[in-house]
Amino acid sequence: MTAKIDFTWKNQLIYPVIVVGSWTVAYFLEKPLILLLGLYFLLFLMLKKQFLLILLAAIASVLVFFRIQYLALPAVPEKEQLTTSALVFCDTIRVNGAYVSFEGQMNGYKTDFTYKVESQSEKKDWQKFSNWHRQLKVTGMFLKKEKRRNQHAFDPQWTAFTHHKLGTFQIDQIKASSPLSVKYFLHESRAQGIDHIRKSFKEKTASYLTALIFGYRDHNFQEIKAIYSGIGLLHLFTISGLHAYLYYGCFSYLLRRLRLTVAGVGALLLPFIFFTIPLFGSTVSVWRAALTYLLTFFIKALHLHISHLDRFAIVVFALIVHDPKLLLQFSGILSLWMTWTMLMTVKKEKNIRQQLLHSHYLNLLVAPILMYFFFEIPLLGGLFTFLMLPFFKKVFLPLALVSFVASFSHLEIGLFDQIILLLENLLNFFDRTVLITGQPALLLVVLVLIINTFIYHYGKKPILFIPLICLIFWQNIAAESSLAFVDVGQGDSIVIQKGIAKEVYVIDTGGKMTFHQEEWQNYQAGPNAEYTLIPYLKGEGIRKIDGLLLTHGDTDHMGDAKELFKIFEIKRLYVGKGSLKHNNMKRLLKDIPKKTEIIEVSQGNQIGEKIQLNILAPQEEGKGENEDSVVVAAKIHEINFLLTGDLDQAGERKLLKNDPQLKCDVLKLGHHGSRTSSDEVFIQTLKPKHAIVSCGKDNRFGHPHKEVMDTLNKNQVQVLRTDQQGMIRYSWHFFDSDTRLTFEKED
Repeated sequence: MTAKIDFTWKNQLIYPVIVVGSWTVAYFLEKPLILLLGLYFLLFLMLKKQFLLILLAAIASVLVFFRIQYLALPAVPEKEQLTTSALVFCDTIRVNGAYVSFEGQMNGYKTDFTYKVESQSEKKDWQKFSNWHRQLKVTGMFLKKEKRRNQHAFDPQWTAFTHHKLGTFQIDQIKASSPLSVKYFLHESRAQGIDHIRKSFKEKTASYLTALIFGYRDHNFQEIKAIYSGIGLLHLFTISGLHAYLYYGCFSYLLRRLRLTVAGVGALLLPFIFFTIPLFGSTVSVWRAALTYLLTFFIKALHLHISHLDRFAIVVFALIVHDPKLLLQFSGILSLWMTWTMLMTVKKEKNIRQQLLHSHYLNLLVAPILMYFFFEIPLLGGLFTFLMLPFFKKVFLPLALVSFVASFSHLEIGLFDQIILLLENLLNFFDRTVLITGQPALLLVVLVLIINTFIYHYGKKPILFIPLICLIFWQNIAAESSLAFVDVGQGDSIVIQKGIAKEVYVIDTGGKMTFHQEEWQNYQAGPNAEYTLIPYLKGEGIRKIDGLLLTHGDTDHMGDAKELFKIFEIKRLYVGKGSLKHNNMKRLLKDIPKKTEIIEVSQGNQIGEKIQLNILAPQEEGKGENEDSVVVAAKIHEINFLLTGDLDQAGERKLLKNDPQLKCDVLKLGHHGSRTSSDEVFIQTLKPKHAIVSCGKDNRFGHPHKEVMDTLNKNQVQVLRTDQQGMIRYSWHFFDSDTRLTFEKED
């Protein structure tokens, strides 16, 4: 008697896709353990006797495998002068100060390019993007692919890998150029549209329109990003694909109004959608929206019955074939997971209360992914999405499109400007309604996602928050004690935290040093701490800072202090006695919340409860200059640290005069390893095992100086440098008192 095979495929096409996705991710990450997920679902299909689905998984795997081989990247010589051709995607150009960056191709492979203009007139030429629909002959070199320099920070090398780019090529000279072939005309069309918006609208309005219509975001979008990400609405701009759905719907409606047949509508809709994907930015959300819209149209036209989940599976498979690294990209993961959760929870809610609860549940289902990538969750994300999504779909996006179309007739629709102003004022009222959670382990994130999905379907939905609370709670009890020298470039920043107790002290914040140049050359960028210190603090789950100690008034030590006050609750601000006279300190005081206590410290003072920081200098009142630096001695798990700010050799001699027996295991060198500090007698007396140099990579000051390095080598002191090792971190686990010394990278 032969076994009966079940050919029912409804809601099961997702299983072959999971199989393909699991081995693809395992292959790229080189983690065979991930294959267990695919093997589990293969076994599931075998038990269900879905042999056709198993065959489909096998065929799909072979197809994706050959696609991966096709996308393999060649090795490139780094820091070697080359003369080559650069194909410019002119719709990706970004001009910031004297620097130009764009995406393009080199020898058929995607590449990022950078170029520094020589004059203001050359900058203006680059600012009209459609001018650069060209292929250039250039001389330059590939920059070294940098790994992330701090824990929890952005990783350029990983990003280049997941977007299969050769790397970043620095153009030193443009020797010749020629027009591109007609097959790249969509890039030129998008560039012309962006040029038109930037010419026709105010800067703020233009930033909204280029993002909403063309998916183009440059440095001017950062202010918008800060407003919407702080309340959990950034997905309306980046991963939702709302604008694509709107435009496809409008075009489809116009075709139907022309009384075309279904076949006629399809014949025009198909090329329209594929032509507009590059116009809208070719992001994951745009591809997903385009494929979903097309699939839904043809299913209805052919009177097929395919469930929403099976449609989603077909779209995901098409996306993986198009880009096998899709599931390694943040945008891909979040876009697909949000779509998945909406499909799994789709219902026709009967009243506003049920609709609001549904939006809240969606927010809880997505929260673990936000914790992993952003280290925070929006507390009111569900509420704001519920309130703002209909407004975006029915008012904001259509009005943006109408304003854009009207601008070609030189008609101004001031209503859009007014709505932007009202919207931002409203959202600023709820500024940063987020909870900093820290970055949980990936395995725990996956576990909570599975548990919450199960609870949603088979349990009581209100308890969805329980696994989330457990995840946050585990973050707190699993926290390590640590002292980290954060790589803030040319500057200092040290974070000390005491494990479960979460007592946290930050010594200096780093800050961007500016040098005189003409106004047109000024590079606009966010604070340095936004990419270095703040991600580390958030990733560690730090919400409250017990004490911020600023050693002195130099910008490279306290320039980003203002940014910390915006995000974290800081109980006390410590400065050296007399430092409040420094101009930088005076400016900072204007932005400090009233609830923050300001304390001046000098020799003999002690800071902290669980963590004890002893102040060794200044010995008398100063003015916040290098020689007035606050010097801190701390003993953590039997390791003696001495942190000297920018103390000079005269200050070092004062320390020894006051305490001739002063010793330490780890010395943070004064003034970034400058010859003005680290006197040989000082080093010989302290007898440190490690010397920390906090300095910027390839800094213009030549830090650390050769004389200092010679002194350290002569005295057999191991030198650790943030410009070479990135973040330098000493840590101790609650259950293990052994010291672990870790570096974020190695040059």
